[in-house]
Amino acid sequence: MSDSARTFRFSPLDRTGWLLGLSGSQCVAVGAGIFAAGLLLDAGLPIGVALLPPMLTTAFAFASWDRRSLHEWAPTILRYLRLRAIGQLRWSAPLPLLTGTPTDSGRRPPLPPFLTGLAILDAGALAWSPSTIHDGAAVVSDRRQRTLSASVRVRGREFSLIERSEQERIVQLWGDALAGFCTERGPVSRIRVTEWAAPGGAAERARLTSASPVSSDHDAARSYDELLAEAGPSAIRHEILVTLTVDQRRIRRRDTSRPDSAAGIDTLFEELRLLTSRLEGAGLTVSPPLSARETATALRLRLDPQSADPIAVRGASLAELAGLLNVHSATPLATESTWGRLRADGAFHRTYWVAEWPRLDVPPNWLEPLLLYGGGVRTFALHYEPVPPSRSQRRIDRDSTRLAADEEQRARTGFRVGARHRRAQTAVAEREAELVAGYAELEFAGFLTVSAADEETLERSCAEYEQAAAQAGLELRALHGRHDLGVVCALPIGRGLAERRWA
Repeated sequence: MSDSARTFRFSPLDRTGWLLGLSGSQCVAVGAGIFAAGLLLDAGLPIGVALLPPMLTTAFAFASWDRRSLHEWAPTILRYLRLRAIGQLRWSAPLPLLTGTPTDSGRRPPLPPFLTGLAILDAGALAWSPSTIHDGAAVVSDRRQRTLSASVRVRGREFSLIERSEQERIVQLWGDALAGFCTERGPVSRIRVTEWAAPGGAAERARLTSASPVSSDHDAARSYDELLAEAGPSAIRHEILVTLTVDQRRIRRRDTSRPDSAAGIDTLFEELRLLTSRLEGAGLTVSPPLSARETATALRLRLDPQSADPIAVRGASLAELAGLLNVHSATPLATESTWGRLRADGAFHRTYWVAEWPRLDVPPNWLEPLLLYGGGVRTFALHYEPVPPSRSQRRIDRDSTRLAADEEQRARTGFRVGARHRRAQTAVAEREAELVAGYAELEFAGFLTVSAADEETLERSCAEYEQAAAQAGLELRALHGRHDLGVVCALPIGRGLAERRWA
């Protein structure tokens, strides 16, 4: 490796808090305990009784469980208990055969609670994409967050095998492609990249065997079938989808006679066209926007990977041409959410949030240990949120002022200023220098969803992927109690993160 080889650095997560490193919830909890103790003492109660509230609030603020403080667990536990009380941890779709519900194509498919408000719409042909004339382009509408999303399939060269300088160039061009959305009052609210990997499956082996002219009873045919069965688990299928999301509240309508949805769809596909041209300029192969059938298939495979073989078989038949693989097949018929996993039809899922990115400078191919590991079915999702330059400057000023005030407070009260605090100050200074130099800023978050056919396989695959992530320098944190929301983050849709920064 030459001395001029470029490396990349991730800024640490901001954990400075309000006062002396304490977060807002910790400060409020401690203050409430002291205030309650004062009220009890003023009422003439014994000191032992008066000290009880401060002891409880202090334990709430500083005690930890499973590497997280109790005050961080509180929202998750309350949400889980609320869903359990109202019976939303288990869900099953009403069957038309039993309920008499009409099955016409215009009826929206039933959705589990964590997908309520989503709909797959057919936007028709696009002028800049001739391949969509027959199938049409799909739009995922989210009525809850008022967003519209569309996806394209992206393929690249063998990134691990090309020269280091070429890897650096591709990474730079990828950053330039995303930086185009960091404008003032831009309509694009999110860009999501989902990389789905799964074994090749039995359907592909079955098609290869059935295509052979040799009889299945022949010794050569049996040997060939055994070879395919042994090589099948090592044959990993990868699919990368880039999903673009626009916020309908940010769209400027030029023609007031058209409905909001039509203006939003036009804006969405115009932004997607610009993104496609930038990605192709970076040397990537970009497919036309996914059709409604392709979007439904992508959702189905991520929610229930066990359906890959039946879908592959139907995809080679007249069922696909007849439109039997439609939006009604995209979502599961039954879900069950527990503390440690989510079950959707025949698949079990567990989602991890990337709580810590590499702390050392990394090369362009630093994520290979995770992406190239073939331990089972998984989806690695990256969420990007463009930050306008003015908002980025305000955040830098706010973070710099808070870090300086926190350092001064620590020095005045005798607390030590640690290396993490120094690194956070350095990261803010680097962000400001990059912004002044003309670089854009994007907020990002990473999620890893592991899927399996049974709980035993899920536990084994999760342990393997945790080790693979550690080799890449990632610290994973399981989203216990929120795996239904975690699975949503792995789907090619616009929903998943809150309006503000994920924390």
